[in-house]
Amino acid sequence: MRSRIIGRRKRRKASRALAAGQPPRQPVVIAQRTPDSLRARAFGLGLAGTGAAHFTAPRAFDPLTARAFPRATRRWTYRNGFTEMVLGLAITFRRSRPIGSVGFIAYLAFLGARFSGAKPVEESGASTW
Repeated sequence: MRSRIIGRRKRRKASRALAAGQPPRQPVVIAQRTPDSLRARAFGLGLAGTGAAHFTAPRAFDPLTARAFPRATRRWTYRNGFTEMVLGLAITFRRSRPIGSVGFIAYLAFLGARFSGAKPVEESGASTW
């Protein structure tokens, strides 16, 4: 408790010295935030835009989605679009970027496993629309 009072007194003295035009004896240093990463923000917005495109033009994504998800392809197109939008928005904002990055890596691992273990559409017997 006593250390808080002393800290306030030092800050008060420092602000009074600055107001009087004199440099304080022990200056108070305010930590500045590091600048935000424009690359990460642009990547997140691009990923979220791609996810939104899954809803506006799902036919463009259906052939690629059918390779990994031969059954209920359109439903998986929408699910992937939603996942990409959520992860993209998480990467866009600074506070949620670590969670979004881990989620994006997990999402890539999931898609990689689906693509590597998936049979071609012709062999699986699924009809292509």
